[in-house]
Amino acid sequence: MVQNLFILQKLCNFLYNSLLREGDYVNNLDIDWQKTLNIFKSRLEDFKLDKITYDSFFTTMKIQDIEKNNVIITIDTKWSYDFVINYMEYLEEIYNSVTNGQYHLNLMSEEDYNKSYATKDQLLEFENNLNDDLTFENFVVGNSNRIAQNASLAVAMKPGISYSPLFIHSNSGLGKTHLLNAIGNYVQKKDSNIRVLYITSENFVNEYISSLSNHTIDEFNYKYRHIDILLIDDIQFMAKKDSSSEIFFNIFNTLINNKKQIVITSDKPPRDLRGMESRLVSRFSSGLTVSIDTPEFETSKAILRKKIEIENVEYPIKEEVLDFIASHFNTDVRELEGSLKRLLFYKLICPTDKDVIDLDFALEAFRDSYIPENKKELTVDSIKQCVADYYNLTVKQINSKSRTSSIAMARHIAIYLVRELIQDISFIQIGQEFGGRDHSTVMKAHNKVQNKLKTDKNYQQAIDEIKKKLI
Repeated sequence: MVQNLFILQKLCNFLYNSLLREGDYVNNLDIDWQKTLNIFKSRLEDFKLDKITYDSFFTTMKIQDIEKNNVIITIDTKWSYDFVINYMEYLEEIYNSVTNGQYHLNLMSEEDYNKSYATKDQLLEFENNLNDDLTFENFVVGNSNRIAQNASLAVAMKPGISYSPLFIHSNSGLGKTHLLNAIGNYVQKKDSNIRVLYITSENFVNEYISSLSNHTIDEFNYKYRHIDILLIDDIQFMAKKDSSSEIFFNIFNTLINNKKQIVITSDKPPRDLRGMESRLVSRFSSGLTVSIDTPEFETSKAILRKKIEIENVEYPIKEEVLDFIASHFNTDVRELEGSLKRLLFYKLICPTDKDVIDLDFALEAFRDSYIPENKKELTVDSIKQCVADYYNLTVKQINSKSRTSSIAMARHIAIYLVRELIQDISFIQIGQEFGGRDHSTVMKAHNKVQNKLKTDKNYQQAIDEIKKKLI
């Protein structure tokens, strides 16, 4: 357990430190345009221009936007426009050399630009669809989701820098939607002028179809190409929807090229998205991909405590009740939440003289959804399986020859528990059960855990919690 936390912490530090090295966010469009002007200025003699003319006309030019391959450049007056337009071909050539692209530069006076785009700005006044209750502050972090949480926080702190797109995958109900909203809420709190949109891929497809029906596809395109942070949930819904995938592919490329932030969630990693265009899968894989696993016992209990805090529960709930729920209703976060709500509702409708919720009360509350198993005799296989589940490993890994620290530690604990909990089993028999290991190896593993228990509280806690699941 300690080694797992150490490895996770190192990975988190890597994400955080690499982010800091990126420096402050800058406008890449302005940088490319300034490079273009500097090169043009260095070649004034080639264009038969002098510095006074350059300072009078060209220094007022500004890059405004990119729409597909069209770059919008503005200049202060119509008089300046009439002069500079004659040199746009050369500026375009230099700009494409700087960006290694194939762009067309469109010059407009500032007055014409403001008239043309004033109505379009209204298209950017949309609801962000964020759930204000889903924040980083109330997201419970554990071994199962630490990397995903750290990556999401890194993106929220410096959007569009290193991890775009960020792709988060997991089974349903493990916190993907929470992290998407947490990113958006963090950014909006920091700067409300940043355009953030949370949307499910299903709603994206429906909005696209509606824009086709209403002949507003240009407005649809403009809106999505000018979002600063796009948070799109359950991308797997877009599989086999060719037309929607095509428009999303184009929007995706525009946002990435303009250094905007995209965060995507799915129920599976990019490579396993069946029916999704290969070029989209390739784009999804080009950023950072992280996963969320089923919450382990400690995280499940921490989630329950956080929910109790949020619900302002006025009466105490015994620790054994939290252990019971965390052990039997921990498939995902929603199941944990639902179980706690059921318990609190039962307390509301079934008044009792007890001023505390104990295990007897909890078993009564869950009597129709939880069937106590008859106590089974412990076996080597059941102990190995329990230890594997606790550490999010497989029994095959525990039986393997792997010397990876996290796997070796789990194997040693399993050996120790087999020796302690099963009567009359020899070290030779245990060795045979754990991949044919020599009895001396098994003895060393057992003794190592015994010694660790004397000095390491984390070992003691882990073994106590595993025993509760077994006995």
